[in-house]
Amino acid sequence: MFTEPVLQLLVLQVALPSALIILNAILPTASVTGLLARFLAIGALLSYLSLAGVWLFPPSWSTSLLGFLHIGGTLIVFARYCRKHPQHAPWRKWGERIIAGAATVTMLVLLSSAIAGRVTPQGAIDLATPLAPGRYLVVSGGKAPGLNAHLRTLDDERFRAVRGQSFAVDLIGVDALGFRTQGIAPKDPRKYRIYGATILAPCAGTIVGVTDGLSDMPVPQRDRAHLAGNHVLLDCKGYIVVLAHMAPGSIGVKAGDVLEAGARLGEVGNSGNTDEPHLHMHVQRDVPETNPLGGEPLWFTVGGRFLTRNDILTLH
Repeated sequence: MFTEPVLQLLVLQVALPSALIILNAILPTASVTGLLARFLAIGALLSYLSLAGVWLFPPSWSTSLLGFLHIGGTLIVFARYCRKHPQHAPWRKWGERIIAGAATVTMLVLLSSAIAGRVTPQGAIDLATPLAPGRYLVVSGGKAPGLNAHLRTLDDERFRAVRGQSFAVDLIGVDALGFRTQGIAPKDPRKYRIYGATILAPCAGTIVGVTDGLSDMPVPQRDRAHLAGNHVLLDCKGYIVVLAHMAPGSIGVKAGDVLEAGARLGEVGNSGNTDEPHLHMHVQRDVPETNPLGGEPLWFTVGGRFLTRNDILTLH
């Protein structure tokens, strides 16, 4: 089954670049420099998608496949040009160069933002791993809006109640080939690889908040009345770690429990405002009484690593 988010991603991340690659391969070029500009424009797009694309389906290695096809198509056009040496009007030569050059500059600006968004912030809090052994893909995380969807909550007053999540990370489970589930987007959350994965305390601290008993949502339905779903808040002496979207009945701690890092908290589920099963984790300064998830957001690393979109986290 194709959900709306997956369909949108297929159009933007697969259909659109594929169409550009095909057009580049079949349209004759007016000059070698024009072809080079076309090659760079599409190459920059593919590079950006490899960093900032949300690769739920197909897996993230799809950009490598598209890259090989792009190189092959460009070589075909170049060979055809060298064989025929066609003559074109100057306006066509310059038009091709200007259009492709402008596209290249645009994509390079976006690409530079995505690269800068992967740099570890100064003063980031380092946490231990929040999950049991497995292979996990970061679907949202980083310092740039193109990498981290949570950043839109930072300065928008509409999201004041959940501002603490602005620097959050979302993780899904994938196999060795990058697939997160059997099929494309099954409704049953238990069919996703991360479902039921054990969630661990990423730091030593005290449980200061627990919500449990909310049902898992069938994919892709969301529970917008309970944004974090089943979740826990762990006070780690100076900062609060929030782990959300847990499976109902899986949470094994209660408010007041004092834990060591690595203690079991619960299991990944699909409760709350979520498209599909994943672990949401963020760090905030405090727990406001009226908005428990509205504390000052803090940057963090996991095992010394700043997790950004499309990173693979392999835990043993």
